Amino acid sequence: MPKQTFINLDEAKRKQITDAFLQEFAVNSFDEASLSEVVKRLGIAKGSVYQYFGGKLDLFMYLVELCSSVKIRYVASIKRENFPDYWAYFRNLFEQGYEFDHENPLESHFLHRLSHNLNSPSVKDLFSHLQEQTVSAFEKMVAYEVEQGLFRDDVPFGTMGFLLYRVGASIQEQLEYSGEINPEESINQHIPVYQGKKALLMKTVDDYINLSRPAFDKPTIS
Repeated sequence: MPKQTFINLDEAKRKQITDAFLQEFAVNSFDEASLSEVVKRLGIAKGSVYQYFGGKLDLFMYLVELCSSVKIRYVASIKRENFPDYWAYFRNLFEQGYEFDHENPLESHFLHRLSHNLNSPSVKDLFSHLQEQTVSAFEKMVAYEVEQGLFRDDVPFGTMGFLLYRVGASIQEQLEYSGEINPEESINQHIPVYQGKKALLMKTVDDYINLSRPAFDKPTIS
C-alpha cells in the first residue's frame, strides 16, 4: 500500500503518478512493465517510487485495489433481489461494466489486462489468490439461485460457479479474439475499451445467456 509520503502529495500529483503507472501496466505485463520508463516520462527520480511504495509489487497491488474499488461502486449499485432472475441481473452487470469503462477508461484498461499481468511468473501466486476469490463469489451466486429454486441442484456449486466465471470472462475474450475490441489500440487513442460498442457487447452477452440459461436453470415441470 502507498506510504504516507505518497498520501501527503497533492491530489493532482497523486493522480498524475497513478495514471502514468496505470498506463504502463495496461500496456505491459507485470514483469515487462518498466518503472524507469514511467519515472522518465514523469520527470521524477526513480528513487521517488520507493519513497511512495515498498516496491513494484506494492505499487501494482495499490493499482489493483484502486481500480477494483472504482468498478465495485458500479456493480454494487444493483442488487440481485431487484431482478426477476439471475440472467436479468447478469445482463445488467455488463451494462454497469460498460458505464464503468465509458467513465473510467484508464482503470478499465488496467483491469482488462489484469489476467495477462497476473500470468507473469513473478505474480502467479497472486493470480491464483484473486482467481479463487472471484470463483468463490460466483459459487455464492449459484448457492443463492439454488436456494431460490431457480438453478438446478444436481451439479456441485464449485462446478457451476467456475462455469459462470468462465462465461463472463469468455464474453470479453471472444470480442478481443474476433477483433471487435482492440485494447492495445484503444488505450493508445485514450478511449474506452468498448468505445461505441455497447450494442455489440450486449448482443454478445445475450447470446451467451441464451446458451447458458438451459445449463443452469432448474427445469420446469410441465
